[in-house]
Amino acid sequence: MNLGKDLKHLFHEIIDFVREDFNPWAYGWAIVFVALLVVLSYAFHGYERFLLPMYRSNTAWYIMPLLYIAVWYMVAVPNLLIRKEYDTLRDWRFWVKPAAFIALMAVAISYCLPYQWFRGGTLTNVDTYFLRTCWIYFDGIVLVVLPLAIFKYIFDKEIKGIYGLCSNKQYLNVYLIALLCLLPFVAAASFLPDFQSYYPRFRPDYMGGALGMPMWAVTTVFETSYGLDFITTEVFFRGAMVIGLASILGPRAVLPMAVFYCTVHFGKPCLESVSAIFGGYILGILANRTRHIWGGVCAHLGIAFMMEIMGLIHLFARMAAQ
Repeated sequence: MNLGKDLKHLFHEIIDFVREDFNPWAYGWAIVFVALLVVLSYAFHGYERFLLPMYRSNTAWYIMPLLYIAVWYMVAVPNLLIRKEYDTLRDWRFWVKPAAFIALMAVAISYCLPYQWFRGGTLTNVDTYFLRTCWIYFDGIVLVVLPLAIFKYIFDKEIKGIYGLCSNKQYLNVYLIALLCLLPFVAAASFLPDFQSYYPRFRPDYMGGALGMPMWAVTTVFETSYGLDFITTEVFFRGAMVIGLASILGPRAVLPMAVFYCTVHFGKPCLESVSAIFGGYILGILANRTRHIWGGVCAHLGIAFMMEIMGLIHLFARMAAQ
């Protein structure tokens, strides 16, 4: 099948899903709710005042799961009530499986052990910073993907691969072309102050010479761990939270996932958090329709490394100007 036909079919997949799933009251509530969360986080600095201090304490590992679970159900429950889908609300799996998945992810991203690790001995401050940062990006494979894989092969055997991480690569060519089309927008966004204050995540001026390694090795290790973090993200959000919940919620899993996905971006540039709503929604539709997550993997890795490259270009320009 050629690119033109694939693109047309993919477009129809999205349109058909929206036509079938859209309810003005359910979607209206989700929009109001996520808008309120964004305003609280950015206009009133809720992330810096409340969430960030928890990450730096020993309270985040149990408070953040409760907050994220509340966010998901604040969209999922009204969505089902508005549609009068009471059978789903009476299904015990609706109250257990999503909460267990969310708790797993929230604990993984909020636990504070890396702040205590990699300290002392012969390690320099640069070594410690490098190791902690790489582990924070890599740990999702150990703390999220591995437990999900075990759960899937015990309880969700009918799902192919690890929640969409499978051999099915339908529409992959379209995803790659769409990614190239986003390059000018990423380049334009890279000139925003918020962008330049957050990217690049790899800072050669801070990490150069870590563990006595040459710069190419430091760069390779860091960017590999950084990329694996996005695979974790797709396995969880589009895999577990959409494909993994399809037997309970079907297409109703997409909307609460998109809102939840937005909230885990709080602390990043506001534009990135807002765009995560739309990107998460579209990628959720594709995961629901195709039963694989390669679209999200391509988009996430591609955009992430575009941002890294743009961030490095601006960083080197600022360093050269000094």
